[in-house]
Amino acid sequence: MADTARLGIGYYLRLSLRNLLRNPRRTGITLITMVFGISTLTLLGALNDGWLNQMKTNFILSFTGHIQIHSQGFEASQSLQDSISEPDEILRYTDYAEIIGWTLRIRTSGLASLGGSSAGVQIMATDPEQETWVTSIHENISAGRWLSPGMADDLLLGRNVAQSIGAKLGDKIILMAQRANGEMVSEVFYLRGVLATGAPQIDRTLAVIPLHTAQHWLALQNSVTDIVLRTEHHDDTDALHRLLVQHLSTDRYEILRWEELDPMVSQWLNFSDAYGLVVIFVVILLVLTEILNTMLIALHDRQKELGIMVAIGTKKSQIFLMMMLEAVILILLGSLLGYLSGGLIVYFLGDQGIDLSHFSNAFQFFYMDPVIQPLLTQDSAIRILGTTFVAALIAGIYPAWKAAQLPVTQSIRIQ
Repeated sequence: MADTARLGIGYYLRLSLRNLLRNPRRTGITLITMVFGISTLTLLGALNDGWLNQMKTNFILSFTGHIQIHSQGFEASQSLQDSISEPDEILRYTDYAEIIGWTLRIRTSGLASLGGSSAGVQIMATDPEQETWVTSIHENISAGRWLSPGMADDLLLGRNVAQSIGAKLGDKIILMAQRANGEMVSEVFYLRGVLATGAPQIDRTLAVIPLHTAQHWLALQNSVTDIVLRTEHHDDTDALHRLLVQHLSTDRYEILRWEELDPMVSQWLNFSDAYGLVVIFVVILLVLTEILNTMLIALHDRQKELGIMVAIGTKKSQIFLMMMLEAVILILLGSLLGYLSGGLIVYFLGDQGIDLSHFSNAFQFFYMDPVIQPLLTQDSAIRILGTTFVAALIAGIYPAWKAAQLPVTQSIRIQ
């Protein structure tokens, strides 16, 4: 009895392995269920992370940038009266390591006219060269070319805007806008390119002109409405935002991250988090049920064996440890095989991804590519494996505790 009580954990580990192998069919079914659940969860998580990363990248690089700095109140008013009169005061902070590109812009609403046709537009004036360091809008020219440095009368229109007024390349377009003092002014531009991004705010409303032209036309001198920053990585946004808030007066400026600039994108991000939690919850329930079922069946089949172990001096804590070790072995093996299986599926999809081009129009509306490329991340692996392990471990506690509480006389009676 004393020797039995002093048996080391290695003995109980071997005993646990032997017990699992005694019924390979039951153990195999449990492992297959876990592998299927965790590999499915891994694939769905990778797809979710992949399309979410695509949406972030497309939204940020198509127009918005990672951070925008405005004069306090501009995002709400969209008025040229709320412009930044001294942008150089902010530009001196653009040497932060996180920033790889910046540009100055003027944004205001206006009217584009050609002959007897007209359409409301969102006028965006930008530096032709600086803009290419911040966004990929210059890569989405479906006809014509991007703004040329030094050409004061260049104009780009979103595809839908150009179609609505019947504009073709080279046409003379009249833009009308309101200066900060309320005066209505108009200017002649020539259509040099048409933008086709799939994003509604660009294709349906945008008119792009050179920054210096807009400053002269709208009597803004050196003032701008936006200073747009691009970071090297999406994850650098929060750190850069904290740095800028420390050095710039929030009474004078509003410093907005990309997710704060469009409520729709923010809602989709929240939806994706909720979706991920629901999927994890369903798989956890599957794992909990399977582990619990396997352990309870094993307990029923082994009552006599466990009773004999207690009768010869095995402590209840050692019975509990043995049963828990069986659960841990199942969990570790199932989790590892499941994640590796899901990872292999993601690997074989590779750059090819999952082609959903049949629904491409709907996906472009949400800044998604028609081909979703799954993405495995460290955070996803920790979330999937960690949550599954904890949940399955909890499921193994009850059968292990019940095994330790079995009365000896009940356990060793002749079945």
